[in-house]
Amino acid sequence: MQKLSKVLVAIGILAAIVGAGLLVGWWGSRSQTAGPPLPGIQTLDGSPANGQPQTATASNPPADTASNATAALLASNAPPAVGATNLLADWEDKLDEILGSEQDDTNKVTQLFGMFARLPEDGQSEVAQHLSNLVPDDNYAPLGQLLQNAKLPESVLDVLMSDVLNRPDSVKLPQLLQVAQTADHPKADEAKDFISLYLDEDDPAKWPQKLQVWLKEHPSD
Repeated sequence: MQKLSKVLVAIGILAAIVGAGLLVGWWGSRSQTAGPPLPGIQTLDGSPANGQPQTATASNPPADTASNATAALLASNAPPAVGATNLLADWEDKLDEILGSEQDDTNKVTQLFGMFARLPEDGQSEVAQHLSNLVPDDNYAPLGQLLQNAKLPESVLDVLMSDVLNRPDSVKLPQLLQVAQTADHPKADEAKDFISLYLDEDDPAKWPQKLQVWLKEHPSD
């Protein structure tokens, strides 16, 4: 009987060893056939678990998206709309609030462009003056689009023309050429006189080509 017990114990131990081996083999094969981790799951160090760059989504935007939002507005080619009917009654208070805040100039410019369409003529003239002071040369595009808008009141265009004439030639001359080529622009004749004098050329058909040559010869202006 004692020998029989020892035999049964030995058989049990052998069965346990075989079973453990089968379990290990099954787990290894499962690990090899399992699909890659779901995208977006990160490891403890913050990197994606599947080793691939994490794709930005609407709920997971790049870190610099917010900081680029204002720059995108300044670099856009679409000018603020004009002629809005829902004018701001308290625009002077709103303007003082924006200009007196501690936010940076970029945010101030964004808000000034945002309110421009809802201002009366005197308000647009005043805001145009502040934009002229706040918008840097390398982000002039939105302000230049206002200058190209022939439907703006002439008092507002006066402010914008005065501003562009004080900009570097690389900003000023292309803007003036566009104004000169817009037949119904209130400042077209003024721009034509300036371009003609600056390029020493009276033929408007030759201005675009001569301007390109001039800018290549004066890259730092």
